[in-house]
Amino acid sequence: MPARLLAAAGCALALLAGCARVHHRVVITHTLPPIIETQSPHPARTIVHDFRTYRAGETATLDAQQGVSFRIGVSKPETSRTRLSPSYGYAPQHGYYVTFHLTLVNTGSQPIEINPRDFVLRIPGQGTVTSYDGNSPYSGASRQLNTTELEPGDHDSAPLTFDVRRTHGRLDFRPGGAGTALAWTF
Repeated sequence: MPARLLAAAGCALALLAGCARVHHRVVITHTLPPIIETQSPHPARTIVHDFRTYRAGETATLDAQQGVSFRIGVSKPETSRTRLSPSYGYAPQHGYYVTFHLTLVNTGSQPIEINPRDFVLRIPGQGTVTSYDGNSPYSGASRQLNTTELEPGDHDSAPLTFDVRRTHGRLDFRPGGAGTALAWTF
C-alpha cells in the first residue's frame, strides 16, 4: 500500500510541477465611459424669413431667383368626415379630410417642379401634416396633385387632401422642404 500511495504522491507532484511551468495570463477588457465636455452657454442666433400669409381662396405670386416666378391659387378647403369616393377608400384616421384645390401657373422663364411634399398643414394640437399622413393616400379621391414640372407659361390644377384633427390651421408652401415661402390660413 505504501508503494501505491508513494506512486500517487509522485504523480501529484509531477502534475503540480508541470502546472508550475505554465503561465496563465488573464486579460481584462472594459469600456471606459465617454468623456463629455460641456461647452459654456452662448447666445443662439435665430433667423426668421419673412413670408406673406394669405387667406384660403386667394392667389399668391412668388418671385424667387432670376427667371423663377409662379402663381399659386389655393381654394377654401372642402371638409369631409367620410371617404372621398362612394365606392372605395377609407375614412379619415384623424377625424377630417381637408381638401384644397390648387392652381399653379409658371409665370417665369425657367421650368419649375412642384411636389405634393412642398405643401404642409400646420394644425393646432397636431403639428405639421403632409398629404401622405394618416389615411390621406387612401381617401378615395379620384385625383391628387402629383410631382409636376411646369415649363414657362404652363399651368396645372389639382386637389390636395390632408387627414387632420381640426378643420382650421395654415397651409404652408415650402418649396424643396425649405422654410415657408407662402402661407394660407383657413
